[in-house]
Amino acid sequence: MKSVIASALLLGASVEAVLYKSKTPPMGWNSYNYYGCNPTEDIMHTNAQGLVDLGLADLGYQYVTTDCGWMAVDRDSENRLQWNTDLFPSGGKALGDFLHGLGLKFGLYSGAGYYQCGSTDLPASLGYEEIDAQTFANWTGDSLKYDNCYASSKTLMADYTSAVSTSPARHEKMAAILDDVDRDIAYFICQWGVGQDLGEWAPPISNVYRISNDIYNAWRSIWRITNQVVPYYKSTAVGAFPDMDMLIVGLNALSLQEEKFHFSMWAINKSPLNIGAPASTKLTPAASLAVLSNKEVIAINQDSLAKQARLVRRYTEEEWDIWAGELSGSRRVLAIANWKNDSQTVEFDLSAVNISSAHARDVWASKDVGTISGAQKLQLAGHELRLLVLRDIAESNALPKSTGKYYSAADATFGGAAQEVDCDANTCAPMGNKISIPSQGASATFSSVTASSAGKKLLGIDFINYDVALDSAWGWGSNTRNMTVAVNGGTAKRWAFPLSGGDWSESDRLLIEVDGFVAGSNQVVLAAYGASSAPDIVGFEVFE
Repeated sequence: MKSVIASALLLGASVEAVLYKSKTPPMGWNSYNYYGCNPTEDIMHTNAQGLVDLGLADLGYQYVTTDCGWMAVDRDSENRLQWNTDLFPSGGKALGDFLHGLGLKFGLYSGAGYYQCGSTDLPASLGYEEIDAQTFANWTGDSLKYDNCYASSKTLMADYTSAVSTSPARHEKMAAILDDVDRDIAYFICQWGVGQDLGEWAPPISNVYRISNDIYNAWRSIWRITNQVVPYYKSTAVGAFPDMDMLIVGLNALSLQEEKFHFSMWAINKSPLNIGAPASTKLTPAASLAVLSNKEVIAINQDSLAKQARLVRRYTEEEWDIWAGELSGSRRVLAIANWKNDSQTVEFDLSAVNISSAHARDVWASKDVGTISGAQKLQLAGHELRLLVLRDIAESNALPKSTGKYYSAADATFGGAAQEVDCDANTCAPMGNKISIPSQGASATFSSVTASSAGKKLLGIDFINYDVALDSAWGWGSNTRNMTVAVNGGTAKRWAFPLSGGDWSESDRLLIEVDGFVAGSNQVVLAAYGASSAPDIVGFEVFE
């Protein structure tokens, strides 16, 4: 496979490779979540056979990836990576042949730094990119997961801040080299979303790109990664998918309800679906295997439009969200996510997703609900995600309309450490500047916000948040910044704002419902929550 970018092999060269790209998110199995950096030939054979025997391969789980720990410490006399023969006595080419014989695809793993992740001496591909890419092709590899450990030194495994770790240059270099080998190899970038603008540089050169630090076996990591994937709707497209990391379904880390939530959230956001649990009825609960085998959820993920769902509404204090996305055949997916530990009843109107009426199918219940319209009232279990597929859709003509006034820094009075910040040209849309609300006591007050009637209003808040949870991912880092909104001196209400884009100048909009308005002039106060910084605010408008 050759292309015009074959000459762009110098480190730091800008590339847009014509690499192999699956049209829908890749699906497969990866050794890391259950076996860590301790894969063996027997483990890979057993789980590959399990994918076939359990019918998972037929559902689309095709890429079988041997993650960290497969290689020997030393390269051979020609500087080629070698398999650890104690673990893989038959070697890489034989493993590829075995997988291909089962009708599966051979996934390989390396990294852009000095050593592989999870080790202190196993070589990665830095300085050997051309040799390694050709070696992977010789082994008949079908994909390469390319990690980012030991990027800046041989002693620091995870570096989130240095120029070399945060730069796309090394991942771009491998993309160009893979494009120049005579084999189609899907490229799975695993740079963790460090640095800036991942959604700009990674999609053109990769099939999937990791947006986050690792998932781990706790419910809070689902919340963290969900808040990180929100802005990637801007770049998700056929052949380019945001990787929310491997699934923890079947690892006894979540309840069954949480596993369904997790699988659904990954599916609607068009993340790759990579099983991390053993493909075995002896080691993985039957109920978890059933979650992974749900054909209707998989179909949403594999929909030909490849459109990522959008966060439509967030009710932070009530702990639930509304998500919606386009599907082929003029259908839509609607997801109501209950983040609360307890069951609760939620109410919303279909006009929130621009729908008057539609025929609904409850995916997890595997039943047609029939025609739904207008106000909806759902009883949700704790940590349930109600997943509906809608067809025969009638668009709503009842959408609230903007009052016509946009409120920005020029309209605000600042309290505490809040201040106006200028932005570079063509950033901080739509105004080109923003309000920083950085600490406890900081606020921005808007004293002449007009409304034609009293009651609850919809606010479209253009915000900027790039407070990425990297080091903090292992604790309570959530990729959110919280801000309160108070109207006319009423009780301040909190909202958790997800990431907005790829840096501190890329905005996004969150729609929130705020009560307490009167007809005429209103005071709206945006303030930091507790001792934490609020998101930066470009401005807002009121919809009635």
